[in-house]
Amino acid sequence: MRRGSNQLRLADFNQAVVLDVVRRSPGVSRADLQRESGLSSQTISNITRRLIDDNLICETTPGETTRGRPSIPLVIDRDGAFSVGVHIDPARLTTVLLDLDGEVRLQRQQRTPQATNPPEVTALIADSVDALITEAGVDRNRVLGLGIAAPGPLDVQAGLILDPPQLPNWRNVQLRSDLHEATGLPVLLDKDVTAAATAELRSSKDSPNAFVFLYLGSGVGASMVIDNQVFRGTTNNIGEIGDIIVDPEAEQLEWSGRRGGLASACVPEALVLQAAHLGLLPLPNLSDYLAIDDSCTALCDLAAAGDGGATRILERAAGRVAVGLGVLVNLLDMPRVVVGGPLWNRLSTAFLPVLPELVAQELVVERENVAVESSAVGEQVAALGAAELVMDHFLAPRASALMVGP
Repeated sequence: MRRGSNQLRLADFNQAVVLDVVRRSPGVSRADLQRESGLSSQTISNITRRLIDDNLICETTPGETTRGRPSIPLVIDRDGAFSVGVHIDPARLTTVLLDLDGEVRLQRQQRTPQATNPPEVTALIADSVDALITEAGVDRNRVLGLGIAAPGPLDVQAGLILDPPQLPNWRNVQLRSDLHEATGLPVLLDKDVTAAATAELRSSKDSPNAFVFLYLGSGVGASMVIDNQVFRGTTNNIGEIGDIIVDPEAEQLEWSGRRGGLASACVPEALVLQAAHLGLLPLPNLSDYLAIDDSCTALCDLAAAGDGGATRILERAAGRVAVGLGVLVNLLDMPRVVVGGPLWNRLSTAFLPVLPELVAQELVVERENVAVESSAVGEQVAALGAAELVMDHFLAPRASALMVGP
């Protein structure tokens, strides 16, 4: 935790220090804040008064005490600030409104336009953000900003979508400035896997925290958390793991990914191609990611109903994913793997019972326990992480690697 300074010129930083303590430890007293922050009692008194006046924190009723004057607990005023997070998946667009207490007030999911014209998606995002704020009935002046989680590669510093393989014609799209102009809100842009790991970290009570986050959506990626910090990489593009070879003898598929790579084992397009090859499902339009996603859902439903061919596809996919996870655990020496993303809920029934044992078989150094767990957040993990990044950027007492605005 950052400690504050009693110098007047650092008042804003001190206010962020105090607010951060209240956010992370609801019910703290002013005396607790003084001990945690290192600030004087007078500084704490002044800052808490400002935060109360700004409707960012509020006092609550103290619990029963046996002696002396009870301390007054301080908690976040959940209506004091909001942020919006958007996850751009090639199949579906997810939008969430987050309050200051970290709760999702409202969320919606809709089809991502399949047109190759980025302004169409930008306009849809702007309309969705406006509609969400209006429907929730919150004061727009209390909305700190908009966070966008998008497939990589990205130039986070410049706010550019560089050339995502699954978003045709999205080369060098100035998404951050375009959305700032369309919404009037400050905008943060981050990679989907990094945003997802951020949301997972915020939901976890473990400390110190270290885990690999495996993201499964229209694509596959990974991020990692070490000592309660999300590792971003030197260009903020960590997580491109789709080409890790997990089965050199894998079947040849009619798609652009690397044969035998991790992506070919678990992304919806690859799974649907396998199902179509066996005659389990008709082959959808491979340019329509929503159609691919719907077909993948149908494949998982067949497996859940006991279809032998569908079950074998998912069993083989689980084994190949375990090889990829073994590579990551061996490389990074991590104690825990968390799997999540838009696709995970459909795969988890087939994958989760077998992944821990299969991953253990891949480890170079034998361990008693390498935990493999489902995300605690759910399908909206990347959108929620994008909203969390906005909160942290504006309210946390630490510098952000992200750039805001046009």
